[in-house]
Amino acid sequence: MNLHYSNPTMACYVNDNDALVPEIWAQEGLAILEENMVMARLVHRDFSMEVANFGDVVNTRRPGTFTAKRKVDTDDIVEQNAVATNVPVSLDQHVYVSFCIRDGEASKSFQDLVEMYLTPAAGEMASAVDRILCGQAPQFLANEVGSLTEMTETTAKDTMLEAREKMNVNKVYSLGRNLVLSAASETDLLKTELFISAEKRGDAGTALRDASLGRVLGFDTYLDQNVPSIGKASSDYADGETLAIEPLAETSLSVNVASYVVVDGEYVWVEGEGKPHVVDSATDDGTNTSVIVMTAGLSAAVAANSVVTVYKACYADNATTYAVGYSKGIGVDDGADGVLAKPPQRGQIISFGVGAARHTYTIISVAVDPDDATRHLIWLDRPLTVAVANNAAAFPGPAGSFNLAFHRDALALVTRPLALPNTALGVRSAVGAYNDVAMRVSMQYNITRQGTIVTLDLLCGVALLDANLGCLLLG
Repeated sequence: MNLHYSNPTMACYVNDNDALVPEIWAQEGLAILEENMVMARLVHRDFSMEVANFGDVVNTRRPGTFTAKRKVDTDDIVEQNAVATNVPVSLDQHVYVSFCIRDGEASKSFQDLVEMYLTPAAGEMASAVDRILCGQAPQFLANEVGSLTEMTETTAKDTMLEAREKMNVNKVYSLGRNLVLSAASETDLLKTELFISAEKRGDAGTALRDASLGRVLGFDTYLDQNVPSIGKASSDYADGETLAIEPLAETSLSVNVASYVVVDGEYVWVEGEGKPHVVDSATDDGTNTSVIVMTAGLSAAVAANSVVTVYKACYADNATTYAVGYSKGIGVDDGADGVLAKPPQRGQIISFGVGAARHTYTIISVAVDPDDATRHLIWLDRPLTVAVANNAAAFPGPAGSFNLAFHRDALALVTRPLALPNTALGVRSAVGAYNDVAMRVSMQYNITRQGTIVTLDLLCGVALLDANLGCLLLG
């Protein structure tokens, strides 16, 4: 383990008489962080001990490919360049957890404080990084199989086989394929004989005993509770129905969506087909919607009287434009400065813009704005890539699970150590690095709060390396 130390402002001893030692907290916190990560352990990792600051850009590598050739005995070999493409990554994700250990609690042993504070704090840091990584799922929408909310015990295996075929067609390396599942999709898959029969699995039941799905159909399979997933009841939607049989590849649906005027750019879901479609245009009489034209055609024919669900838009609420690179909470309301009946949810995808300007994210946190109770704040999986104007429409995505099958080289997690603060300011700090992740722990006494403020933080960036090395399993 590599450690960087600042000079402490007071003597520190590695015993229970002085449990607030940042070097020890950094080491123990890293162990807890690593233990609680799922997605972060499966993607490409880029790390060096070079200290960096928020917003710095580093270059990671997209692996190159070679082409096999043939020769006869008299031919000379032709060398190929070993090429790896540089991918610039902004270190724009500064994740932290901060808390106060009061004077009365500071007398406790280090192990007591680990249980009380460090374990939940490092666990939340791990969840935050996993939410960021799982939140990249919408970037693989071009490679999707299955149906949102329609995965069952009967269809689960077929959906996995479709994902396997999709990755085979895209020439994804057969070794190193991973699959992360939401809780709902994991349940559907565990109901199948393929996942619970030790004989069919070939692992003598060890994976099931170890609470892991293990390797199935060529995927190392994991539960990750941070996979984008929401239930329909928690979202804001309007239901209608198709009025006629709609054939394969049809983009224009004859519908009856009563008492709702569909907005261009909203997401729409059709029973029996189950894909996350986007509304290109709609026809209404001012109260009811009668025609919905989608940007892409149906992937399967649907019957008359099939349920059509439109997920209602909300609107960005800010005095000025949210600029490119904005990474804090984005205010949303109903467009008339009113409280949303059902605000967007954590784990829900959300899009801004229409057509070529559309950009899609995953919501990783939601809260009521403490300064304005009429709006909610949403935090996204990454900073804005396109500016969002005040009152611009925001389009929350459909219910269901966006499970991700991928090879390690599809995504990169890039981390760098943070600089240590000036010890003259009365801060004790240390950075611990292990397994390509660095975390900083800083401590400072606060005389007003009569306790020691402890902050755990890390600096990272996330990059899409190759969209063709991933596939979404809709569930």
